[in-house]
Amino acid sequence: MFKLNLKIAWRNIWNNKLTSLIKLVGLIVGLSTVVLLVAYVMFELSFDQHNTNVNQIYRLQSINSKNQKEEISLPSGLADMLINEFPEVSKGIMMGGKEVKVKVGENFFKERLLSTENAFFEMFTAPLIIGDVKNALKQPNTLIISESLAKTAFPKGNAIGQRMNMSNDQNVYQVIGIMKDLPKNSHFKADLITREGSQKLDWGAYSPVPQYIQLKKGVSPAAFEQKMKTVYQKYNFPKNIKITLMPLSKIHLYSHTESEMEANSDIKYIYIFTTVAFFILLIAIVNFINLTIAASIKRGKEIGVKKVLGASTKQLKLQFLSESYLYFILAALFVLILTHDLIPFFGAKLGIDISLSGVLNFKTAIISVLIIIVAGFVAGLYPAIILSKLMPVKTLKGYTGHTPGKFGFKKALMVFQFSISAFLIVCTLAIYAQLNFIRDKKLGFDKDQVLVSPFTIFRGNYINFKEEVQHLADVKGFSMSTFNIGETYGGGASWTNNKDTATYTIDFIGADINFLKTLNIKVLKGRTFSPKFGGDLVDYDKYMELPGEEIQKITAQRPMLVNEAAVKRFNLTHPIDTVLKEGGLRGRIIGVVSDFNGMSLHQQITPLAIKLTPSRDAGYIYIKINSSNISSTKAKIEQLWKKYFPNIPPDLQFVDTRLQQLYQSEMRLGTVFITFASIAIFLCCIGLFGMVFFELEQRTKEIAIRKILGASVKDLLTLLNSSFFKVVIVANLLIWPASYYMLKEWLNSFYYRIELSYMPFVITLGICLVLTIITVSLQALKTIKKSPVKALKYE
Repeated sequence: MFKLNLKIAWRNIWNNKLTSLIKLVGLIVGLSTVVLLVAYVMFELSFDQHNTNVNQIYRLQSINSKNQKEEISLPSGLADMLINEFPEVSKGIMMGGKEVKVKVGENFFKERLLSTENAFFEMFTAPLIIGDVKNALKQPNTLIISESLAKTAFPKGNAIGQRMNMSNDQNVYQVIGIMKDLPKNSHFKADLITREGSQKLDWGAYSPVPQYIQLKKGVSPAAFEQKMKTVYQKYNFPKNIKITLMPLSKIHLYSHTESEMEANSDIKYIYIFTTVAFFILLIAIVNFINLTIAASIKRGKEIGVKKVLGASTKQLKLQFLSESYLYFILAALFVLILTHDLIPFFGAKLGIDISLSGVLNFKTAIISVLIIIVAGFVAGLYPAIILSKLMPVKTLKGYTGHTPGKFGFKKALMVFQFSISAFLIVCTLAIYAQLNFIRDKKLGFDKDQVLVSPFTIFRGNYINFKEEVQHLADVKGFSMSTFNIGETYGGGASWTNNKDTATYTIDFIGADINFLKTLNIKVLKGRTFSPKFGGDLVDYDKYMELPGEEIQKITAQRPMLVNEAAVKRFNLTHPIDTVLKEGGLRGRIIGVVSDFNGMSLHQQITPLAIKLTPSRDAGYIYIKINSSNISSTKAKIEQLWKKYFPNIPPDLQFVDTRLQQLYQSEMRLGTVFITFASIAIFLCCIGLFGMVFFELEQRTKEIAIRKILGASVKDLLTLLNSSFFKVVIVANLLIWPASYYMLKEWLNSFYYRIELSYMPFVITLGICLVLTIITVSLQALKTIKKSPVKALKYE
């Protein structure tokens, strides 16, 4: 029986090539999308799961009870203290990561450096190919390098014992081991690992370097968090600080603190992608159901004859289910071929490094197969039930159960399809409107044609480099500061006012005298820094070693600029010449600058102070250049860099590029919505094409009669489009409330945002209507242009 059903199914597919092609293409597109999204979701959920001790490793974090802010910046030595105090803790390490440039011979390599302790190899699964795990990080100035770096830097295979220089570091490191490359689904990356010495607990020495502990098997993390409180008083923990444990397996999706080792994802994207995958699959299934039922107009007599000859309802259901599964099996074979190239392409679009081998595992395969089995059953079940129940007497007379023009179940399914498509289009338009707002938003400083580069320990060469760069014809400004676009202003202070018990915070930038001019930051009151005033040129940092009272007296005269937000926050009615001497902020205000936003537009502009720091060993260089010769001027600056800093490769980036990197997650979300909105629209259009095709087959004689009675082409197109217009309009109206609510919630995550207007909704409706007109009209014109005589003979 199965063989017979399969034979009939194949014959029906072959004899109805257009219908079969539409159904097959819809399934291939839908299933490919679902498999891609399943691959992505499984990849994101697999982060850090390769570690043998994944369920016992936790990162230490603190929560400030005043603002509920979660941080990984903790006092050095906290992990070591917990090991000594609590038998539940088996191991603990500090582990900091940063990007460095290493020099091997005459070649430079930009790699990730991990500074940690020897217990790293006991806690985390990072097998050594060459080297001793127990003694790998016990000696200073030694390195463990990744297998890929060893092959690249030492192609002759002689990495062990070789020496490597790191930019901005006077030490020479020796390679003593080679480890396997860390998996792509690890929340930290490392091509170089070196030793980080352990330290004693010191609440006066906060460090942004993450600290991890490993609990013994069977220890409850919640119970241990409570037990940690017993030593708060012994070690003078601040009263507003509580230490918490972040499970290793949750860091990638749930942690969004400052100083993360790598850019994390977000669990909300898993929910969004899973929902989108579900809806895309539903659209594909609805397409299949609609086209299968619509095709019943050609199979009514077949069903009637089979029933007269003794076929049972169960046998007919099995036949239609067999046909359904044949379509899904054929589609699955195409999907298997397509995903080989689509998965890396999809990963590149989302800014993640995934490959087919990286996501092709037993769990992913089982989930994908189950989706195909369930989807095939659901897609075939409803048509099987409907068609198998048709009565032989009616079907042999030509009855199909379908009434042309009636707003029935099939069109209700089309409403569902268009609702999802409209929802995705509305979201896409709103997201891109916000991204355009971010791109065009005036930030209060000049971000165009400004180069930025980090520096460390330039010493004497910095002055010569600066002078030569400033003499270039197309260089308009040159400055140094602690300001790192999108990450930090360079410092901050907080204190509690005894009068109103309020907590005040302020960020501050250490900069040279040309900072405001280079970035074109406006001074609203008072004056800017100037060499005309001798006090502006004093290096106040060199007085920091003096006794407390002398420091206070001298630094109170330090010239300082504040922004408008600081003036409002501190209620400075007459800010000029006001002396600030609270917390770590000491100086005399000489001017007020306009508010400028160097961080993300997600946050409100904070109070900010700018103070002069004429000599620094680390910071960021800003170079303003003319727009006429951007590439050539940048090349000249890089040549001067190589002249004065031959051991440090140039790392010049444009400020506007750095700012765009702040919104990678939003750009990723926009890419997702525009991609899958396009897929949803495509599926809807091919489904609509199929529905129109069958609608026209049933209305061929009606159209011919209307033409004979004088109906014009315009009248007939209006008639045929009107019923599908209702589908589109109803679908759009249904999704407007849900999409409005979701977009308002998303926009509320930005402090600076667009106002959600009616335009995305109107444009979406217009797009859907235009696509409907095109799809329906192109198919309808073929029928309308037929000769009425031939049409009236049509059976």
